[in-house]
Amino acid sequence: MKKISKNCLDLVKKFEGCRLTAYRDEVGVWTIGYGITNSDKSITGTTIKRGLKISKETAEKWLEESLNKKYLPLVLKYDEYNWNQNELDALVSFAYNIGSITQLTAKGTRSKKTIAAKLLEYNKAGGKVYRGLTRRRKAEQKLFITPIKKKSNKTIAKEVLAGKWGNNPERKKKLIAAGYDYEAIRKIVNKLAK
Repeated sequence: MKKISKNCLDLVKKFEGCRLTAYRDEVGVWTIGYGITNSDKSITGTTIKRGLKISKETAEKWLEESLNKKYLPLVLKYDEYNWNQNELDALVSFAYNIGSITQLTAKGTRSKKTIAAKLLEYNKAGGKVYRGLTRRRKAEQKLFITPIKKKSNKTIAKEVLAGKWGNNPERKKKLIAAGYDYEAIRKIVNKLAK
């Protein structure tokens, strides 16, 4: 199961900020931590209301659980894209802020290049452009288009032997989706297994 990385957490924390005492946001919703609301009650087990205080550790725990349990599945729903870690992290940050990626992906019909370009259009609230949202979208776009550094075929072959890539045909599909030359890795695996 895929998970968000530190890049996603850092991005969300930077733009959400952290408040350890419950407050009402711009539209009157009780909020705490890194933007956690009562819509996250299944994760927090707590009603967010006036007077509630939490520790920094609790704020971080709630954020990570919310991102992985609530928003990551919204991105993984579009598995036909085979998101790399940077794309996944950027889109989970986006979904945490917007609530979905359905419109951004046009229900899975847009290319990754178009999605990257369209990210910047989501910088408005109530029809008004906000500098903070513009900065956030630029940061998400930058992460989205940053290539992932690939491991060497020999390193991947060792991971295959250790069982980290699953079994065939799942393994072949995963390796190809991650951009690796399956046949080249298979040859190295056969050599190492002797």
